[in-house]
Amino acid sequence: MGLSLTNPRRRVVITGLGVVAPNGIGKDAFWDALVQGRSGIDWITSFDTSDLYCRIAGQVTNFDPTEYMSPKAARKAGRFTHFAVAAAQLAWKDSGLDPGSVDPFKMGAVFGTSVAGSGNITDEVYHHYENYGPETLEVTSPTQTAPHAATSHVFIELGLKGPNTTSATGCVGGLDAVASAAQVLRSGQAQVMVAGGTEAPVSAFGMGTLCRQRVLSGHNDPPQRASRPFDNTRDGLVLSEGAGAVVLETAEHAMGRDAHIYAEVRGYGSATEAQHLIAAVPHGDELAHAFQLALLNGKVGAEDIDYVCAHGIGNKQYDIAETNAIKMVLRSRAYNIPVSSIKSATGQPFAAGGGWQILASCMAINTGIVPPTINYRVPDPQCDLDYVPNHARRARVDTVMMNSHSFGGTHGCLIISRFDWCSEWGHNGCWS
Repeated sequence: MGLSLTNPRRRVVITGLGVVAPNGIGKDAFWDALVQGRSGIDWITSFDTSDLYCRIAGQVTNFDPTEYMSPKAARKAGRFTHFAVAAAQLAWKDSGLDPGSVDPFKMGAVFGTSVAGSGNITDEVYHHYENYGPETLEVTSPTQTAPHAATSHVFIELGLKGPNTTSATGCVGGLDAVASAAQVLRSGQAQVMVAGGTEAPVSAFGMGTLCRQRVLSGHNDPPQRASRPFDNTRDGLVLSEGAGAVVLETAEHAMGRDAHIYAEVRGYGSATEAQHLIAAVPHGDELAHAFQLALLNGKVGAEDIDYVCAHGIGNKQYDIAETNAIKMVLRSRAYNIPVSSIKSATGQPFAAGGGWQILASCMAINTGIVPPTINYRVPDPQCDLDYVPNHARRARVDTVMMNSHSFGGTHGCLIISRFDWCSEWGHNGCWS
């Protein structure tokens, strides 16, 4: 007989949090910045932006990859790999796991990425190829630019030998990675998984292509005011970089070692608009479907949602679609539930954003604080929910719904809850 989803070997919990972001490296620094409403957006100084209409981004500063991997490995790897390894190392340390206590074939990793090495390392490899020829390239260059490079380096640095994959579903990649890792744990193939998202798209090429698409904000000055989710003056996203990672375990394994449990992964849902690669459909029907799937899969009622950690990137269509979907799912309660976008402070890092949202949601559950949507000044009549404007708020948060929206119209929704081993979600209430 198969194991029930209520069995402790099938319940999946989050025990470690790691983050590398423009407004903070490490769980505590990142969370403090979010709660205080400190933006990580600033002028780009790493390359010439004089021919671009958007000259700002969220760039990670004071970051040394050799603190997390060997100098030789760091020299060869791309920035998106540096961020993934750092976030994974930080999450692992936060979990308190002793790697020697777990069979390495029972530990794995899944990371999501949208552009992979098409940031700093691809630019550098191409420049070197053009100027010095193929024979002078580093032998590992092709593999270092591939999406799976980040996940591979996480395996190497942490000594993980179990299930692994890489999610390339764009901005949804971070949430997809965590959902995939949770499925692996529920299947019994692993006891511990590291999952998250990583990106390093802030480069001359990356900024140039996004400026061509006209999806970036033109509010350059001051940079910290540019990202304006749900505000009526919003005019696009602000690009950023970094990584977010979590350590996932079966509840049985986590409780067996008396780990601190931040939250439980409840349900995940995915849907797509099937309309356009860039433009979003503002009615929100497909996102609402993803929300409903997540609720159904997690055995959670719409009445149980206490906070919505929104995708909220400042794109007019996306923000309206998100608002409409929340109304469809939560109905009249939608106006009484806090909805906020941390990307008002961090910018939009594509797949890494899902990792950041999970971390923020875990911290909201554990601290009773909902982070604000900063830069919210002018209400949009079509976005009329409670977006926790400009200042953090105290609230009892037990269950969080979060979503990401990728190019191509893909939606992903993840639900996490405060872990209660005697809840109705447990097997007949409790287990011994």
